[in-house]
Amino acid sequence: MNKPEKRIQVGPCSASIFANEVETAQGKIVQKHVVLQRVYKDKEGKFQHSSSFGMNDVPKAILALQQAYEHVLLEVQATPASK
Repeated sequence: MNKPEKRIQVGPCSASIFANEVETAQGKIVQKHVVLQRVYKDKEGKFQHSSSFGMNDVPKAILALQQAYEHVLLEVQATPASK
């Protein structure tokens, strides 16, 4: 898997932004995708990842997603073709 171009961490929740090049009828474009996950330690003390969020994690997940959205939006607005 490719490395994320940016990773936003809020407590145990993280939003990782990936840039994927896609071929379209108009040529190649870059699409952004966000992966949301929560990190925790298992019984053996090893770090694990989950896509399940407890009620206390939901606000942190929302904040991580909001910051990821702002990052992508600001990047798009800074692109000369989008002005």
